[in-house]
Amino acid sequence: MIFYMNKAILLILSLGFLNLAQADISISGYQEYFAGSADQSIASGTTNHGIDMAGLSNGTYTRLTANYNSTLDSGIELNGIYTMAARDCMGNLGTANCGVTNFNSVTLSGSFGSIGIGEMFDVGASMFSRLTASVPTAEPDGANISHFYTGGSADTYNFGSANETNYAANNMKAVYNSNIYSGFSVAVGYTPNNAEGGSADDAQATTIQNSKYTTFSDIITTVAKYSMEMDGVSVNAAYGMISGNAGQVAGTDYNDLEETVYSIELGYAGFTADYRKNEADNSGQIKNNQAGNDEGTSICAMYSFANIGLGACQVDTNFTDISNFDNSSKTRTYSADYKLGGGVKIGAVYFDVEQTANNVTITDADGLMTMLAVGF
Repeated sequence: MIFYMNKAILLILSLGFLNLAQADISISGYQEYFAGSADQSIASGTTNHGIDMAGLSNGTYTRLTANYNSTLDSGIELNGIYTMAARDCMGNLGTANCGVTNFNSVTLSGSFGSIGIGEMFDVGASMFSRLTASVPTAEPDGANISHFYTGGSADTYNFGSANETNYAANNMKAVYNSNIYSGFSVAVGYTPNNAEGGSADDAQATTIQNSKYTTFSDIITTVAKYSMEMDGVSVNAAYGMISGNAGQVAGTDYNDLEETVYSIELGYAGFTADYRKNEADNSGQIKNNQAGNDEGTSICAMYSFANIGLGACQVDTNFTDISNFDNSSKTRTYSADYKLGGGVKIGAVYFDVEQTANNVTITDADGLMTMLAVGF
């Protein structure tokens, strides 16, 4: 089925480009800068560590984006996006600049909905409510607060996942979004390999991180969503399932990906609140090793009025290791921002982060981060 779906997508794209008329092109950009300071009472499980990080950061998402739009002879709308990030893996900038978000994709839209292919987010990014990314400063989703404290390494600890598999990953994929009918819509995403970033040899990579298989293949994400508004109250509810293939490495078999995600969002007169949960259980774990319960939960609220935004979030993650010990994290943020006009925004966020491994607290930090963001 996936083979025929891919052939259909390629055929539509080929026909579209043959009839492409003169496109309308626009250029936009974004810059961000952060300053922060943290008081870390526990680092690597010890209170006598001498680590209290502070400094400046130019963030993660500074970029220049080109968009083009056109209408084909058939009436189908074409939209393309190409993004160049200021931070990359080139030159002498170092590997810490790798893995930033880039986009290079095309989308065709019509009475059938929309079909996109290229480096883009999976359908969960647009279907699930995720105020962790929408509150002022976009924290904790942006993870820029992590520049100002020392947490446990993912190579050593599995605290559970704060978001669903393949979220905010710009690997190569094909996606379909239906139009909205009486408030209902569906979306399907197909990712051949979540380690594939556009180069053919990427697809051959297999990564085991902290005994977990992370480079799933043939990932299919299916999401259904219902939206309504009554007497000024808006409701958005979504439910999705994600599946993917793992494999065998050095004679060891790993569990395939099976994950469920759901969210609900309520809004009224500038106030918005949501709840979201992802549950992957033992996906990617060694078969029959008893580890699992991999899940994440977020609860957020935000309020906007005039040029001011206020927000608060709590994100909890959990994982049970092979010894039945709890590994977990709790992140709280309280944020605000103010739009100065001309695309300029300033913001601040207070954060508190705790991480527990083997029932022992290994990270406890709180701090303040400020933001200057410029869009043009």
